[in-house]
Amino acid sequence: MSRMAGVWELYQECGWPSWLSLLAGLLAFALSVAAFGVALFRARARRALSWLALSVALLPFGVGALGMELGRARVDRMLSLPSAIDISQSERIREQGYQEAESCVAVGGALSAPPLLLALSALAMAYALRRQDVANAGDRPT
Repeated sequence: MSRMAGVWELYQECGWPSWLSLLAGLLAFALSVAAFGVALFRARARRALSWLALSVALLPFGVGALGMELGRARVDRMLSLPSAIDISQSERIREQGYQEAESCVAVGGALSAPPLLLALSALAMAYALRRQDVANAGDRPT
């Protein structure tokens, strides 16, 4: 199976939370790029925007974790209904359902990683530039 087919399979197994994770990941990436640019150009709000970007970058992972819990709850709810499913089949179905639900965490984690690294870089740069600005302000004659 090709790598793209595997990624698509993860998206399908997760269901709608994967699309919400993708939306949050795109928003987080855009915000992280903006925070990096603001930090690079020494804008006034660079630390606040970097912290905001860092917070938003964690959203796709959170959505993935929520999707996993919702998927597991759905599997448990379906298996709790009275049916003619054999107990051995029930455990196999539960295992397969839980495995598919865990794909939401993989999707969310993969979509959180790039904006998270970019936001952390922006945050580090913002604090390093602040320290440099403070040191330069101390060198100026009054």
